[in-house]
Amino acid sequence: MPKPNVREQILSAGLETLHNRGFNATSVQDITEAAGVPKGSFYNHFASKDDLGAAVVEKYAAKGEARRRVFQDQTLAPLARLRRYFETLIEGGRYPDAPGCLLGNFGAELSNQSPAIRERVSAAFINWTDAIAEVIDEAQRAGALPRDSEPKALAAFVIDAWEGAVLRAKVEKNRAPLDAFLTVVFSKILV
Repeated sequence: MPKPNVREQILSAGLETLHNRGFNATSVQDITEAAGVPKGSFYNHFASKDDLGAAVVEKYAAKGEARRRVFQDQTLAPLARLRRYFETLIEGGRYPDAPGCLLGNFGAELSNQSPAIRERVSAAFINWTDAIAEVIDEAQRAGALPRDSEPKALAAFVIDAWEGAVLRAKVEKNRAPLDAFLTVVFSKILV
């Protein structure tokens, strides 16, 4: 049998545990127990919990890029692709016990604590903004949106509104704020 990749086990368990419990509320021991590996194995693969946290952000961001494949679906109009993307995020949210967005969670919890994690969260937000801006630009070129707003500014606003709605949904323990996000963004902002 092939030997399991211990680093990947720790990284996957770290993503799940840190996302569900938060960075400061999770110990290295919690992560290694979730991974089913000895605690000493952690330090063979990661210099610190911050080092793992930075890798977790990169893994989470890669998953986000995979979810954005719908942006390439040319059978749908650009705004329909964007709406479907956010609907898919909502459906996968596991409400009422959704952990929220790891980028938003880590951004709020760690921006002043870990420069390495803050930099990776920032890079993930920039990549996400760029991806949404491309869809908005495409919608503008197709005449589905007016050209009076810069696509990156609109994309950044949409993501900021999304992150606020995710936080509110986490607090309210239901998806109503996310449903409101869809209604407002796609009937008042991106029209």
